[in-house]
Amino acid sequence: MTILPRGTRLVVLLSAMLVGAVAQAQSQAHDAHHSAPNAEVAAVVQAMRALFAAAERGDLTALDSLYAGDSLLVIEGAGMNRGWADYRDNHLAPELKEFRNFRYRPFEIEARVSGTLAWATYRYALAADVPDRKVDVVGRGTAILERRGDRWVVRLTQTAGRARRPSDPPMP
Repeated sequence: MTILPRGTRLVVLLSAMLVGAVAQAQSQAHDAHHSAPNAEVAAVVQAMRALFAAAERGDLTALDSLYAGDSLLVIEGAGMNRGWADYRDNHLAPELKEFRNFRYRPFEIEARVSGTLAWATYRYALAADVPDRKVDVVGRGTAILERRGDRWVVRLTQTAGRARRPSDPPMP
């Protein structure tokens, strides 16, 4: 067994401590990069809540600023709309005209932020009276958002829903 001189042992010990400190700093930097401050996550959740509230009010003007214009992609079940104008004119506006007593509420929103992109998973409840029946649906969705300036806009939503069952939570 070879015993290192005292000076060499000190260098090895300091080197090991430095490597450990660098590894810890890199790990903390990685964690900080991949988990945004609570304020950013809260802003994404607020953007999602604003989106649902504007849709529930039938406020297409507000939705103009919450959706990402031509960059928007909306997938509902097997249907797909490309761009805000397509979604608004060919899906949402005609649907909203039919709805009476419309309620559309998100819950269990979980958001993550990485730089200028964010994603959120959520559950939703939708209830409305339409001319020939009552609609009462629960579903799940995923949204991808992009930071534009000081606000978050929705680039993609994908949702799927089904008729409410007795075991489902009540309308939030």
